[in-house]
Amino acid sequence: MKRLCAGLIIVSAALLQGCSYPDAAKIEQKDRRPAIGVSGAPDAALYVDGLKMGMASQYDGKGNVLLVESGKHLVEVKAADGKVLLSETLFLSNSTTKILNIQP
Repeated sequence: MKRLCAGLIIVSAALLQGCSYPDAAKIEQKDRRPAIGVSGAPDAALYVDGLKMGMASQYDGKGNVLLVESGKHLVEVKAADGKVLLSETLFLSNSTTKILNIQP
C-alpha cells in the first residue's frame, strides 16, 4: 500500500511538472494603442489634451512614440516661449501612428 501511494505521488508530481507556465520572456504582446510622433521640433514641448507629455524630441517617431488611447485628441506642440507651433485635433484608432512634421 505504501508503494502504491508513493508511486501515485511520483506520477502526480511528474504530471504537474508538465503543466508549468511558459517562460515570460517568450510571450510577445504587441501594444495596439495608437501613437503620436513629432518631427522637426527639437526645443518644443508636446501637449495632448492640454497635458504636457514632455519634450517633443523624445517622441521623434523613429525610435520613440507616445502611446495614447483610441479616440479624439487635441495635440499641440509649443516652443519654449509658449508659442504654439502646431495645434491639431486628431482621431486615432488601433495601431495608427501619426507623425506630425513641424515646419520651421
